Amino acid sequence: MRSMTRTFTDEELKRIINDLFEHFKKPWILEREFKPYLQAKGYTDEEIDEIWFQAFRKGLVIATGTLVGNKRELMIYKPSGEEEEWGCMAHQ
Repeated sequence: MRSMTRTFTDEELKRIINDLFEHFKKPWILEREFKPYLQAKGYTDEEIDEIWFQAFRKGLVIATGTLVGNKRELMIYKPSGEEEEWGCMAHQ
């Protein structure tokens, strides 16, 4: 079976994640918030899943489940100190 999954570059992921956190202006974002935002930017559901998963694998975000009412929902947030490090990491 052939995968049609898109791989994002480190720079693309950093830009997308920074854009999300700048837009929502809070330290954590629920999937029900970031998914429609990224869809409006033209990303497919599959690409959105890849964005947060690849960002998680690269340590750009931490992904966890949280209860919203009685439903479990995906939440992402940046590791502490990450904002300061990203500027330096881009030039390494």
